[in-house]
Amino acid sequence: MPLYEGLGSGGEKTAVVIDLGEAFTKCGFAGETSPRCIIPSVIKKAGMPKPIKVVQYNINTEELYSYLKEFIHILYFRHLLVNPRDRRVVVIESVLCPSHFRETLTRVLFKYFEVPSVLLAPSHLMALLTLGINSAMVLDCGYRESLVLPIYEGIPVLNCWGALPLGGKALHRELETQLLEQCTVDTGAAKEQSLPSVMGSIPEGVLEDIKVRTCFVSDLKRGLKIQAAKFNIDGNTENNPPLEMMFDVGKTQPPLMKRAFSTEK
Repeated sequence: MPLYEGLGSGGEKTAVVIDLGEAFTKCGFAGETSPRCIIPSVIKKAGMPKPIKVVQYNINTEELYSYLKEFIHILYFRHLLVNPRDRRVVVIESVLCPSHFRETLTRVLFKYFEVPSVLLAPSHLMALLTLGINSAMVLDCGYRESLVLPIYEGIPVLNCWGALPLGGKALHRELETQLLEQCTVDTGAAKEQSLPSVMGSIPEGVLEDIKVRTCFVSDLKRGLKIQAAKFNIDGNTENNPPLEMMFDVGKTQPPLMKRAFSTEK
């Protein structure tokens, strides 16, 4: 939001852009180069041991309405710090988004927050706007699935989409399996203990942190070796040193092979 925006009286205020994802939500203002905030798509309720996911398709409409209302209130009044009545809204959505979720979201925006207008834009099409092109094959890798959709002259070709249940969640599960099988932990009581002996499972937030900070995708030549041999100990590892990861129970060091192989498998 430009600093001088409120000084003029005739200019229309920039729109709010909201991209609701199953794991994370991006929110900001149109025309800016990056989101103002990227936060987990969850809310916390008193008396609930775990945060509640906001993007759910298998719950009743009134419950979904309550979750969305509370979450969008957090976006506006904790992160964006603007009056929702003053700005139009652009919602970035998947082409496979269920109708009841879309209708509930627009009901929250219009009836509760009283926004002037709402534009529902497909995420695959919006990705092309940053490149200035009209046609492309767009792959959207999300938390639960990956969806590919061709765009021709600015029009999504809906009868040619394809999806696979492979995304961030599958990567987390593969990473957790490998860590529990081969990683060791140093604690105050002993060193090099097996990870399952001190913790039965790895929290989702820790897996996300490990994935973002340490995992990488190899180049094509090294990736082909990993695919063929299931491991590669001869590759160049100079630019990817092993890192220590801190857990509540101690510290562990994900082996370099695991950091690469979890994304290549």
